[in-house]
Amino acid sequence: MKKILFFISLMTFLSTTGQNMSSENFWKEDKIKHTVGVFGISSITYAYLSIHNKHKNLSELQKRLISLSTAIVTSGLKEAIDGISPKSEASWGDMGANMAGALAFQVVITIPLNIKRKEKGLKDIAYNKD
Repeated sequence: MKKILFFISLMTFLSTTGQNMSSENFWKEDKIKHTVGVFGISSITYAYLSIHNKHKNLSELQKRLISLSTAIVTSGLKEAIDGISPKSEASWGDMGANMAGALAFQVVITIPLNIKRKEKGLKDIAYNKD
């Protein structure tokens, strides 16, 4: 399931951005704001699901899917509003930057989850009840 989720996310990201992300004009201030904003939405959603007593029992995959979905839906709605607004217009480049932020969060959260402790003497201070 994790491989399928990663593959779908990667294909969506590549199809929405194409080769535009490699151009130097793509990463203007607006695109950076989109990337950081969606990263923040994913982070806040994941943290809420991890901390709140009602949602602590969700699996890691469920929390990640919910945070990814929340970020994508929120950014999609923002672009839809931009599409009907007379002052601004929707942009596939913005959606590409949004996907970059959502996937960046997934990568950032994956790295610590995959690191295994090699020494048994290390203690995690977050869970240390001494």
